[in-house]
Amino acid sequence: MLDPTTHAHAAEIIRGVHMPMRDGVDLVADVYGSVDRRRPVIVERTPYGRSRSDPSERTAGQTVPPPREVIAQTYVDAGFIYVIQDCRGTGESGGIFDKYVQEAEDGADTLTFLRAASWCDGRVSMVGHSYNASVQVSVAGLGIGQPDAIVADCGGFSDAFSSGIRQGGAFDQKQATWVVMQVVRELELAGDIKGAERLRSEPMHDWLQRGPWVTGHSPLGDLAPSRQANLSRFWQQGEMSPFWQRPGLYVDHVKGPLRRLPCLHISSWHDTSLRSTVENFAGSVAPGDPGTIMIIGPWCHAERHVTRAGNVDFGEAALPEIGLGASMIELRTAWLSERLDQRPLDVPLIRYFEMGGGSGARQADGTIHHGGRWRSADTWPPRDSVMLHMAIDGGALTPARVAEKHETHVFTSDPDRPVPTHGGAINSGSPVMQGGMFDQSELFPFTLSEDGRMAVPQRSDMLMFMSAPLEHDLAVCGAVSAELYVSTDAPDADLTIKLVDCYPGNGPCLNLADGILRLRYRDGFEAASQLPADQPVRATIEAYPTAALIRAGHRLRLDIAASNFPHFDINPQTCGPQGVPGPRRQARIVIHSGPDHPSRLTLTTRPPSS
Repeated sequence: MLDPTTHAHAAEIIRGVHMPMRDGVDLVADVYGSVDRRRPVIVERTPYGRSRSDPSERTAGQTVPPPREVIAQTYVDAGFIYVIQDCRGTGESGGIFDKYVQEAEDGADTLTFLRAASWCDGRVSMVGHSYNASVQVSVAGLGIGQPDAIVADCGGFSDAFSSGIRQGGAFDQKQATWVVMQVVRELELAGDIKGAERLRSEPMHDWLQRGPWVTGHSPLGDLAPSRQANLSRFWQQGEMSPFWQRPGLYVDHVKGPLRRLPCLHISSWHDTSLRSTVENFAGSVAPGDPGTIMIIGPWCHAERHVTRAGNVDFGEAALPEIGLGASMIELRTAWLSERLDQRPLDVPLIRYFEMGGGSGARQADGTIHHGGRWRSADTWPPRDSVMLHMAIDGGALTPARVAEKHETHVFTSDPDRPVPTHGGAINSGSPVMQGGMFDQSELFPFTLSEDGRMAVPQRSDMLMFMSAPLEHDLAVCGAVSAELYVSTDAPDADLTIKLVDCYPGNGPCLNLADGILRLRYRDGFEAASQLPADQPVRATIEAYPTAALIRAGHRLRLDIAASNFPHFDINPQTCGPQGVPGPRRQARIVIHSGPDHPSRLTLTTRPPSS
């Protein structure tokens, strides 16, 4: 064991350092770099195994991530000591893994241990991608004993109930697919190859369609009971409650704990962390503080080494090495050095990738040329942004704020035949779903009405509302939402929205952002409220934000359905208890528009520029 106060001999790697937590459990870490003198420390905490290579560290063109030692050497060469620690209940660390909620106290105790080490100069920063970012925001959200800086890279909840575990009251099923991947890996490491193969061979799509994964109703079975219990708890906590308002799942931005430290926030338009990243950035920028910045790219989770997300190619500018001038590890190492030395920033406060502007043509590798460019801003959304409202009017989207006459649009939702997921902001969805941007016509073909105004989907369980061809370029940059007036004959239902960029003619129709609302929570997430039979109610569905240049001649389209599966759990449409297997029923859903029911799409836009 490395003594934090007296051990001072030099070593390039010290493996198996035990760090005691407040409850007596030891967490185990490796220390990289010479400990012959005091240096600033970078610590990364991970549930994936501290020696495992991180896929997010791939640079342009790499298919295999660099070894942990290579990443560590980059930090050491920059003058840091690098520490990588197994989270509680993972790797060689003791205790039982309790996803997200254990990380605040364990992180704080780890920082205390490191600051007391004879080789630490008292400054400890944190880095990490995905879950390794969540552990940083967890401890930073405590507001006491904070790190000196954090790099929250595609992870870290602002409010896990609103985004990341649940969204609009629905359950994000990447939590289930993530658990399966981790359990398979852990079984293999433990030598239980048969158990790993049994779980890997389970039909995950079918299991997810059957309903909530609770004890006795899950493919995890006896293979991982503690993991199953952890997942069940999130699945069954359907209402906003104190359960969700604790470190690890929630940051109280009113108290402003993130304003006390520099933060480098990183996310993507196709990453589940996006909404939390934007909210955490807003909650961490203090007046006059030059230390916090945000980067939002077009990538899928951990796939910044390629120019595509889903089946769309954004061009070489999408690569950090080209579009941002350096690899991600180079960017964060430089930022950490600047912050600890308190040097002024020489980069914009916000850099974001504006998607679009390409030809829409199929390339030799089958991807769609969509293009894009990096832009900068000093506020989010940009200062020159304005809200654009488009009414559902005459079966189409129009610039009018309200339709002139009342109209209804009807579809039927069948929980046993849910509308399939086709891209979006999805992490860890393998093998049942993939994030990114896709031609929606592949799964959702449509025809135009005789007058060319309306898009008529071939599926009977969704609606499409399309604008006329745009006369000028439109730059969407920020929040996307829809206010819909809806009635149904069922006690409950979901409403989903999807914003789509439709190229002219027979060109691709590309998803930009999507959202969901469980209608029992239309008046608030603290308590469910059954829908009145066949009476219109107002529902506001928030989609993820986006940044997209939609060229003149393209059309905007709003798709409305009652499911997005397997991204989100299936609503049985009975208003029964959340997370409990039970009967299902179909629902006849009516979208109303007109003077008394002003259903509309709302976009944040900015003036297009070349």
